[in-house]
Amino acid sequence: MSRVLKNGLRFVLVTVGVVILTSFSIDATDTLKGSQTALSIFSQKITESQCSKGTTRVVGSDYDFCIDTYEASPSKECIYDGPSSVADTSHNIADVGCLPVSEEGKKPWTFVTQSQAEQLCAKAGKSLPTAQEWYLSAVGTVDNINVCNLKNSLAMTGLNKQCVSGVGAYDMIGNVWEIVKGDIVSGQFEQNNLPPEGYVDLVDSFGMAVNTTSTPNIIYNNDYFWSDSTGQYALMRGGYYGSKDDGGLYSTHAKTDKNFSSAAIGFRCVEYLQ
Repeated sequence: MSRVLKNGLRFVLVTVGVVILTSFSIDATDTLKGSQTALSIFSQKITESQCSKGTTRVVGSDYDFCIDTYEASPSKECIYDGPSSVADTSHNIADVGCLPVSEEGKKPWTFVTQSQAEQLCAKAGKSLPTAQEWYLSAVGTVDNINVCNLKNSLAMTGLNKQCVSGVGAYDMIGNVWEIVKGDIVSGQFEQNNLPPEGYVDLVDSFGMAVNTTSTPNIIYNNDYFWSDSTGQYALMRGGYYGSKDDGGLYSTHAKTDKNFSSAAIGFRCVEYLQ
């Protein structure tokens, strides 16, 4: 019995020693050669921050965030599970337990203004996406009225299974206009002059039009850009369930009154990894 225990203890000690030495060797190799071994990758992934439930990670060389996989909907704790006015949305905001959630098969939260959407995202510990974050999350979605909800009535979240972006976010095109962060002031956004209203003819890194034309451009899927050189407005992306060919990846509404809401306007949120 004692021999068995000793041999067992010896095996454990030897195994631990091998692991320690191996780890040390791997660390030294990684430091000296800049290589990334299987163990170091595994260790990195264990400590790496993860997106919360209902969100999808969007990562690149100079960005890393998580966006709601689905359009925001009222949680089951909300007073109004289908707000039909900004007053309903205000009552939900005032309800401590009410939060916007990202879940499949729910009615998108509509009748919400830009400031209300900002409050709701903040209440959930998130933020409204910037125009660029929205675009990075939407790229890869098939811009087609037969794939995304651009010619019907409002649909439940995630109903159109093929209307999904490259990172896995659903309904970025169509269903509801999605409010994003930022203001349009006197025809300017992010200190850049916006083009006059028309069909998208050239875009920037935000996927927003820098040139427009009076005729549809197939390169940009016949998407349309709404703008006004006077006044202050909110910004919305993607189009809604009645946009038809005007809605899409590059479709942008840059002349929506900041206090305007409707059954065609919704939002989703982003969170940043620590």
